[in-house]
Amino acid sequence: MRDQANRNAHVTPSLSVSLHQLRLFVTLARHRSFTRAGDEFGITQSAVSRSIRELEEEIALRLFDRTTRQVALTDTGRKLLARIAPLVEELEATLRPRAQEGGEPGVVNLAISGGLAASVLPAMLVSCRERLPDITIVMMDRPQNAVLQLVRSGEAELGVVVAPENLDELTAEPLFADGLAAVVSTSHRLGAAARIDWQQLRGTPLLLLDDDTGSLGAIEAALALHGVTGAVRQKLTQATAVVRMAEAGLGVGILPMHARAACDSPQVRFIPLLPDASRAVMLVRRRSRALRASAASVWSHIVASSSHTLISGQPVEV
Repeated sequence: MRDQANRNAHVTPSLSVSLHQLRLFVTLARHRSFTRAGDEFGITQSAVSRSIRELEEEIALRLFDRTTRQVALTDTGRKLLARIAPLVEELEATLRPRAQEGGEPGVVNLAISGGLAASVLPAMLVSCRERLPDITIVMMDRPQNAVLQLVRSGEAELGVVVAPENLDELTAEPLFADGLAAVVSTSHRLGAAARIDWQQLRGTPLLLLDDDTGSLGAIEAALALHGVTGAVRQKLTQATAVVRMAEAGLGVGILPMHARAACDSPQVRFIPLLPDASRAVMLVRRRSRALRASAASVWSHIVASSSHTLISGQPVEV
């Protein structure tokens, strides 16, 4: 009896930690916000806080420093995150029920708006093909609002969009910041400028992209903020049309800087507009459903490589 008691005294108590708690830990570490982490899981801020507190008590470690304004990982939390995050992703991919998966194994549907498809997508696809040769990405080229709807409905597992106003039902990961540029003919009075102030566009005919691209709202907001009035606005559906009309001297175009990769012309310059009005280009997926293994691999690769792959070959002229 005494020997049994001694053995019991040296038994390490088992941990009762759920996958849900670990997923919340990884998500909170990414967002640094209880509210945003809760939004991703469809639960309240207090429920996230309670679950994380229970996790910390169970493992007897403090993972986050909390103040009234921010949430930050402790040194212990950072070390644990580096080990836990890849394990959580692998567990989700392994335990996900195959019977409920849509689409073919190794095939990932990715929706993207036309402007991004012409400028950002080629480098993205090449990078994925080199890193993930067993996965085929099927592109769905649609207007931005349609891209968001395809992702929400599950027809597309991933989407690439320009900072949408409404992310209901979606989880988003910013890939890179994309500024706005004036597209000016080299013979235009502003054609030799290194930078153009928004106010210099007052009274100038403007060539803009329409609502389907995701850029018009940001452009109109910047024009209003800087008092750019009295200008005729031509709205076009294609960035190439904006460039060709600017090249012909019919006005000054305003385009996302990323469009330069698909629309560059020796007779036209993309000149940064100041003050900067950058928007984020984002990768989105459905919040309420875990990704299939192949889609999760594409998601992880695009996020990890975005700072190198997606902007390479698109220098900003200053």
